[in-house]
Amino acid sequence: MDSHRRCGPASSCRTRRPGTKRALGLVLALLAVAGCGGGKAAEHGAKAPARTLAPKTDAASMAARANVPVLCWHQIRAATGSDSAQDRTYIVSPSALAGQLAALDRAGYHSVSAQALVAHVALGKPLPSKPVLLTFDDGSEGQYARALPLLRRHHLVATFFVMTVVLDKRGWFTSAQVRRLDRGGMTVAAHTYDHHAVPDYAGDDWETQLVQPAAKLAKLLGHPVRIFAYPFGLWDREAFARLDGAGYVAAFQLADKIDRSEPLWTLRRIIVPQWSGAELLRQIRRDF
Repeated sequence: MDSHRRCGPASSCRTRRPGTKRALGLVLALLAVAGCGGGKAAEHGAKAPARTLAPKTDAASMAARANVPVLCWHQIRAATGSDSAQDRTYIVSPSALAGQLAALDRAGYHSVSAQALVAHVALGKPLPSKPVLLTFDDGSEGQYARALPLLRRHHLVATFFVMTVVLDKRGWFTSAQVRRLDRGGMTVAAHTYDHHAVPDYAGDDWETQLVQPAAKLAKLLGHPVRIFAYPFGLWDREAFARLDGAGYVAAFQLADKIDRSEPLWTLRRIIVPQWSGAELLRQIRRDF
C-alpha cells in the first residue's frame, strides 16, 4: 500500500465543475472547525486598520497562491534487506528524518496545517514567513512512534493522510492514536479506504473510497474531515465533483503540474526519500 506509482496527467473526461461559492463556504466551515483564524477583538478606541483589497478567489489567483512547499513521507523506519529498491524510495530512517526536520528548522521554515494552506490558496489568508506543509501518508506505526516525537521536538505540525482499512491492525495506527494526533494539534485527513487509484473508480467505489472514510474519521474525531490525498497521486477530472459532493474542500496529488482551472483539487506535493537535510532544502528550492 505504500508503493506509489508516479502520478500521471489527468484524463480528459468532462464533468461538471464543483460550485466555487459552495467550496469557499466549506473552506470557511473547515476553518471554524479547526479553530483557525479569528484574531483578537479590537480594543475600545483603537484606530481602525486601513482598508485593503480582498484577495481574489478566481481559479487563476488560487493557482498563483498554490506555491507553498508540501512534503510527503511514508514509512519512518530503518530499511531491511527484504526491501526492494522501489520500497526504499518510500522509507526514511528516523535519523534521516531528524536531520531533515532540523534542516527545515535551521532554515527558518514554519510548518502550517493543511487547513491553513487551503485557506491561503482558496481565500488568500496569510501564512507565516517560509511556510511548509509536512504530510505523512497511509498511517503506518512508525509515523506515530518515530516521527511524532521528532515533530514535537521541533514544535512542528503535520497532516496525516490515513487509510481507514488499516486502523487498529498490527503495524498501523490505532483509533486511539488517531484521536491523540488530532487532539495534539496535528491534522488527520482522508486517504481512501484501501488505497485504490482514483481513476479506476466506478459505481460504489466512490462511496467506499471517498464518503465512508470521511464519515469514519469524522465519527472517530468528532468533527468533519474535509481534506483528501489521492493514492499514488493519481487523479482525473471526474473526481473533482465526486470529492465536492462528499464534502471535501481540497485534495493533494503528488508532483505533477497543478490543474490551473481547479487548483484546490490538484495541490502538489513531493515525496521525501532518504535525503540529507541539505538535499531536502535544495529540492524544495527546485520544486517550489
